[in-house]
Amino acid sequence: MTLRAAADLAPDPALYRLVADAERRARVRRSRRLAAVAGGLAVVVLVVGSFAAFGGGVGADDVRPATEPVRPMTSAEVVELVTSLLPQGKVRFERVETPGVPGPTGDRYRTDGGLYLDDGKGESIIHYTVDRTELTPDAAAVCMDSFSTPQDSCERTTGSDGSALVIDKLRDRSDERLREWRATWASADGRRVQVFEYNGQRENTNRENPPLDADQLRALVTAPAWDRVFDALPARENPPKPPTPEPGPKAEELLAKLVPLLPQGAVPSGQDGKSDPHLTVTYEGRTSMLTLNVTQPGKRGQQDKEYAGSPGSAGPLAVREQRADGSLVVTNSFGNGKTATEPLLHWSAAVYYADGRKIEIFEQNGENGYTARPGQPALSLEQLKAIVTAPSWRS
Repeated sequence: MTLRAAADLAPDPALYRLVADAERRARVRRSRRLAAVAGGLAVVVLVVGSFAAFGGGVGADDVRPATEPVRPMTSAEVVELVTSLLPQGKVRFERVETPGVPGPTGDRYRTDGGLYLDDGKGESIIHYTVDRTELTPDAAAVCMDSFSTPQDSCERTTGSDGSALVIDKLRDRSDERLREWRATWASADGRRVQVFEYNGQRENTNRENPPLDADQLRALVTAPAWDRVFDALPARENPPKPPTPEPGPKAEELLAKLVPLLPQGAVPSGQDGKSDPHLTVTYEGRTSMLTLNVTQPGKRGQQDKEYAGSPGSAGPLAVREQRADGSLVVTNSFGNGKTATEPLLHWSAAVYYADGRKIEIFEQNGENGYTARPGQPALSLEQLKAIVTAPSWRS
């Protein structure tokens, strides 16, 4: 198994709705696809001594000017450095990028690699990423959204130097035995170190938890030794800045519009606008989760509309209605995947306007964004359709 199979261990960020969005992007932006991940350094097997000693943060008191020249570093030197930071065991590198040389993503400010660590209990996958970003720590080091990803815990701390450290313990959506622990350290000047570890491999989980505990992860991502890698990456021209807010109404405002559109007698609860706006609705004794997705007018939404009208954009139960005003309404029911129909797990309705505006609502029987159970949902497809096509969304 290659390290790319580690992606199967990681919880998906959301359900089919995000898969569908990604597929639409791929279809209409085919020319922008990145090259497939190529093989890196030949496999290297090393036996490591005891866990290395660590200091405080990564170069916390050593912020370099953007004009400082880069100090090159070979992939072999990266192997030696990373190995020295790991606990005792056998290390087998699957892929190592050379810092400063753009990898498959084409990002010359980033370098990453993957390896297998065998501490006597079997091999476990570990992936690391070191990059210079233009993000502030508030954006560069964040907990995953627990609504869409099973999460045992997430600890976020900030340092006196403005840095942030996150230890996020996640589970796979489909198999709770599969665990991914993430550690992220981000500095005020845009530097970031990330480590992702798993409790074995997809075909063979060999332990309850990943091999490094929280303290070891914390020490690993904050090790001053990473400064050597940062020296080999070019400096960003622009200093970090807060992300630009998404245009359009906030999630709380969208939920405030949604609630009055629910059928008479429906009882909403558990409204949450931290990520995708969602709430729980109970109607005629049935309870389901509703998640709202709104795209503002623009080219992106127009591309979505074009793709939504194509035959391969949805499964066999999708119904498309082209309206006189140029809008397209699509209702759909599907199971575990867009073409699955037995059992049905998801219901959706969407309207795509000519100017690119999109109003879409998803329904499922569950308490969060990754739990879906069969059974009659609280609202029918016709009721979902009435919600998304309501004129109040355009006011």
